[in-house]
Amino acid sequence: MYNPTMRLLTILELLQSRSEVSGQELAQKLEVEERSIRRYIMMLRDLGIPIEGERGRHGGYSLQPGFRLPPLMFNKDEITAVMLGLMLAREMSITSLPAIESAAAKIARVLPEELQQSAEALHNSLLLDNVQIGASAVSNEWITAFSRAIYEEKCLQIAYTSSDGTLTNRLIAPYGLILLARTWYVAAYCYLREDMRVFRLDRVGSISSTHQTFTKPTEFDTRAFVLSNIIRGSGNYAFEVLFDAPLTTVQEIVSQSMAILESAGTKTLMRCYSDDPYWLARYLAQIELHFTVVETDELREAIRTLASDLLATTEK
Repeated sequence: MYNPTMRLLTILELLQSRSEVSGQELAQKLEVEERSIRRYIMMLRDLGIPIEGERGRHGGYSLQPGFRLPPLMFNKDEITAVMLGLMLAREMSITSLPAIESAAAKIARVLPEELQQSAEALHNSLLLDNVQIGASAVSNEWITAFSRAIYEEKCLQIAYTSSDGTLTNRLIAPYGLILLARTWYVAAYCYLREDMRVFRLDRVGSISSTHQTFTKPTEFDTRAFVLSNIIRGSGNYAFEVLFDAPLTTVQEIVSQSMAILESAGTKTLMRCYSDDPYWLARYLAQIELHFTVVETDELREAIRTLASDLLATTEK
């Protein structure tokens, strides 16, 4: 009459509907011996169900006071929201990592296969970096569509509006999805431009799935590629500054959203792009770290000018 899974679910249902159930009653209900009931109780406990047991002739089993297992019936939009919430909690260190991973695992165990695949795709395809309050609104449906395409390595057809207002239809091979600060980006190979591109999701007008597949390079770094393109697109000068401090120290001071930081032994190389060397000179003057300008002459001149101006304020 019962298979092992049905027996576990039946025990759980009885425990949720009654304040206490004896082992003998459970054994009669499930048509097994009482020692089998003890084994099933241990299996439920291993799954994280807080079942209390009282030994003796009149003893029995009960759920921990206040515990109820709600029915988990998510649609695609809801499971995306739940998984995003857990990932944001992990990124912002709102609660302990083991608790987040445990919650995600419990949810994944009870999801239908299709939603399990969506949750797994999201977990493996999405990156979060320096997330800030007020991120641009993007539908969960689109986040799911991009993450599934990345996970399954399938191309997408999108309508995209460039920064100059031009609308084009693009066939893309999405390599990675990232929420950086307040903006969603996808790193993808664009078949129209025949090159790698970074697309902002808030500029995507429509998405269509395709059957065309691709193979993502194994060493591709979504975060580094998106950051590099964003920073390069912000100015005309490519500055390089060498800090006399290890990478971990510089990372605590210089935001990774404004510069590319690379370890150089005991020192750290910073690459930054801007059209204003005087802005960077003023920024560096505020940092209490010794540094050497590697590139460019414009930055060296800006620092000399700033130093001269500061010295002039000390003269009587």
